[in-house]
Amino acid sequence: MKIKNSFYYCAIIFCCSAGAVNLQVTVVNQKQQVIENAVIYINKTTTDLIKDMVIVDQLDKEFIPYVTVVQKGSAVNFPNNDEIRHQVYSFSKAKQFEIPLYSGNTSEPIIFNNTGAIAMACNIHDWMTAYIYVVDTDKFAISDKSGKAIIENVPNGNYEILVWHPKLKGNVETTAQQVSILNQDKNLDFKITQKSMMKAWRAPRSVKRRGY
Repeated sequence: MKIKNSFYYCAIIFCCSAGAVNLQVTVVNQKQQVIENAVIYINKTTTDLIKDMVIVDQLDKEFIPYVTVVQKGSAVNFPNNDEIRHQVYSFSKAKQFEIPLYSGNTSEPIIFNNTGAIAMACNIHDWMTAYIYVVDTDKFAISDKSGKAIIENVPNGNYEILVWHPKLKGNVETTAQQVSILNQDKNLDFKITQKSMMKAWRAPRSVKRRGY
């Protein structure tokens, strides 16, 4: 599959195709502004692991992408394509790890065996943050800059759909809604409270300091 405190809602339109349904998702806030990097997924365990290579890059002293969603058990590589070294770490409950100062490619990928949100940072550059969200399903998507995402080929059935975002206030379970899919278009709206988050100051890109 290729895919400060406020509320936003997620409008989901279901489209039928060859006996399965595509979930077309649009995420906006209460001012009708689109929301990027929202993870939308069906809360249904599967043993079908997506085999794509998962990469979280480091470029221009930033993690790319900012939000990545992977299946439980996935391996993630963290290449450093900057000309300086980074030290990647996470203290999150779902996965704690540290990659000491390095450049280029890491020797081994990191395996994510627990579901949930993992916040990552660089121990050298405070503004470098990113998130990995681990799910136990193969039906998921991330909203793009236009606030849209598509979950493809969802069979008929009854499902619980959840939405997660780095600014989500409260547990992801509070976003849950039930939906029944039966070869017909459907609309589903989410209202989710977001918390404000302070962004760390970063050095201007035009300023070059030795080692940084």
